[in-house]
Amino acid sequence: MTVLVTGARGAVGSSVRAGLLAAGVDVRAAGRDPGKLPADGGSRVALDLDDPSSYGPALDGVDRVFLYVTGDLRAFAAAAAGAGVRHAVLLSSESVLLEPDPEPGGIAAHHADAEHALRGVGVPTTALRPGAFAGNTGQWSRGIAAGVVELPFPEAATTPIDERDIADVAVAALLADPVDESPHLTGPESLTMAEQVGLIAEHLGRPVEARKVDPDAAREQMARFVPAGIVDSLFRYWRATDGVPAPVTDEVEHRSGHPARTYRTWLAECFDTN
Repeated sequence: MTVLVTGARGAVGSSVRAGLLAAGVDVRAAGRDPGKLPADGGSRVALDLDDPSSYGPALDGVDRVFLYVTGDLRAFAAAAAGAGVRHAVLLSSESVLLEPDPEPGGIAAHHADAEHALRGVGVPTTALRPGAFAGNTGQWSRGIAAGVVELPFPEAATTPIDERDIADVAVAALLADPVDESPHLTGPESLTMAEQVGLIAEHLGRPVEARKVDPDAAREQMARFVPAGIVDSLFRYWRATDGVPAPVTDEVEHRSGHPARTYRTWLAECFDTN
């Protein structure tokens, strides 16, 4: 078995690669610049998902693929099917569940389109649909350093999931017989943004305030740096979950064989304060 792993330098992709190597699988790490990819096992190949000319060498001899969503995947999906790929594991998003009729340009539409692209060419696809990554905490880094994290919806709830758990589920799926399914992956507990900030303060041993700010002002500021469709998606999600506990699933334990790691565990083992 040869597995092509895209995004092999990312938090999820790097762990997928490591897990497959530990299982003795022939892993082909892919990226625009192969020289920047890990060289401690497996092979490396140039792949630009926006450049169809790079697909052939990357897919030659590959029967399984780990993919993250980037741009329009239709051309790559067709090439994968033509190359004989038997199973794709796609890092999708729970937003597809939350918005069954997604707004164009939003997060849900972006991921739903990728799922449809792979399934539309007949490639059995395990579309992993996690909620918010624990690593999203990094978006608050300046506020954490200053002791104040400004939030338009501090009581919006999510189930922060450790990226290593997503990778463990992906590895299990890649090692198993191909199945077309869409598991909803979550962390083990629903936490509001304010509660997450409180756990960060507890971990650091110093005060960090979760301060509510005007949503319209926050939206205007975010729109300066983030595409409008993404901003709209985030604010729809935060409004919908404001004061509403997020659903928790047992899919991580069911599929990986171990309980999902808690946010506290992620803070203790992965949180970088630098």
